[in-house]
Amino acid sequence: MLIIKDNTQVRILEIYRNDDAYKRHIASPHFKKYKESTLHMVKNLNLIDTYQLCPDNFNKIFKK
Repeated sequence: MLIIKDNTQVRILEIYRNDDAYKRHIASPHFKKYKESTLHMVKNLNLIDTYQLCPDNFNKIFKK
């Protein structure tokens, strides 16, 4: 059974191939538009850096 303690929070997980891919994404016009248009909705923003846990699986995720 799913118990929701706080339905005002949203968590987003984004995965990037590397640091350059992340930097390109946040510099892109569509991201900047999203960021500007949602600023009034965000009361708190915590960015948590994580590290690749399994290189073999990471390559499978990004297989084209």
